[in-house]
Amino acid sequence: MSKNLQRLLFGKFCSLFAASLFTFVAGLTVLRETSSGLQFALVLLAGTLPRILLSPVAGVLSDRWNRKKIIVTTEASSAFILAVFAGYATFFPVQTMHYMIVSALLTALSTFLSVTLMSSLTRLLDDAELQRGNSLISSISSLSSIVAPMLAGFLLAFAPIHLFTFLPFSLFSLAALWNMRLTFRVIPSAGEESSPSFWTDFQSGYRYLFKQRVLTTLILMALVLNFFFIALEVIYPIILLDRLTFTAFQFGTIEAALGTGLLLSSLMLALPRFTIKRPLVTLFQSIALVGMLFLSPVLPLLDLIPSNWTFGYFFVFSFIVGFILLRANIPIQLLIQRQTDPAYLGRVIGVMESLAMGIIPLGMLLFGFLSDHVSLTLILGISSFGLLVTVSIGFFHLRHDIKMERLPENQLETEKTSTSAS
Repeated sequence: MSKNLQRLLFGKFCSLFAASLFTFVAGLTVLRETSSGLQFALVLLAGTLPRILLSPVAGVLSDRWNRKKIIVTTEASSAFILAVFAGYATFFPVQTMHYMIVSALLTALSTFLSVTLMSSLTRLLDDAELQRGNSLISSISSLSSIVAPMLAGFLLAFAPIHLFTFLPFSLFSLAALWNMRLTFRVIPSAGEESSPSFWTDFQSGYRYLFKQRVLTTLILMALVLNFFFIALEVIYPIILLDRLTFTAFQFGTIEAALGTGLLLSSLMLALPRFTIKRPLVTLFQSIALVGMLFLSPVLPLLDLIPSNWTFGYFFVFSFIVGFILLRANIPIQLLIQRQTDPAYLGRVIGVMESLAMGIIPLGMLLFGFLSDHVSLTLILGISSFGLLVTVSIGFFHLRHDIKMERLPENQLETEKTSTSAS
């Protein structure tokens, strides 16, 4: 493992762990104090909307500015925001609006960090280490999602919010210091040089992206899939905390199971033996499996699962979903990083994040509202059906590309040659 990858992983762990701690506490506190699915969804929305609005901007700036400075500055700024929040919480009561403001600010900074970091992987790692790097970064994300909810649920029972915030503040500060040691290499590009005009660069990212047929299809799919995925994100905590009255520690443990599945899957994919040779096939198989599992959380509400089995049932469900989702995320990352010109990579990632997540606010508000008035079983049932229909349409549209992936390597070269000649 290269020194750059080691530094990248340590800084990423500190940053993700800090963000996971605060995000978990914000959502849990609001849901526990208000018992309102809508208010819980508003906190989630505050932590999502800035990413949708700022991802294209972050993509352009990451292609124009010094990427190392962007990474270090965003980490340091996140630490500063949490220091201010902790100071306020020491002397004044914290309301839902305060959690929303801090979540929005942290998400805005995280957007610049995430887009810049993902578009920098080809400059930090060589191609042979790219899947390993993506997988280990996902492992770090999974590890933080395992430990953070459990630790946050435990600490929140003993420490007031202003003392609790000191931990994520320290982690963001450490990440800023550690990322100063990253070294970037220069990669030749066949693309256009950066324009003096921000708006021109912004438009060129969209034009370049929508000329790539496979990536355009994946974006449109992600737009619809994320809308239905958000149903589970909103409904799942409501089922566990409000309907089944699980404790904060039980909820944190179940959330950790999701991270455990992600972690195991990402560690497997970091090994050469599990190299993804057919990204599109792996992607479609994984999303279809998740769609078929979508109705599982409502079975205990229908008394189809014995009450003394519910904790173990949800633990296993979260683990399986986490394991499968990672096998959908890594292929997308590899397709983007390998098929995009380095000169456009920041803009492409920024545009894709913005478009793919653009439907999420509507989903959060809609499903948060519906959760207070409509059967949770009906919501998840419609979402499951929508996922499977979307996957089927996307599979049909990319059937030729999927067929090309299935061909042996020598036959694939022949097919490409004949296609080019025609």
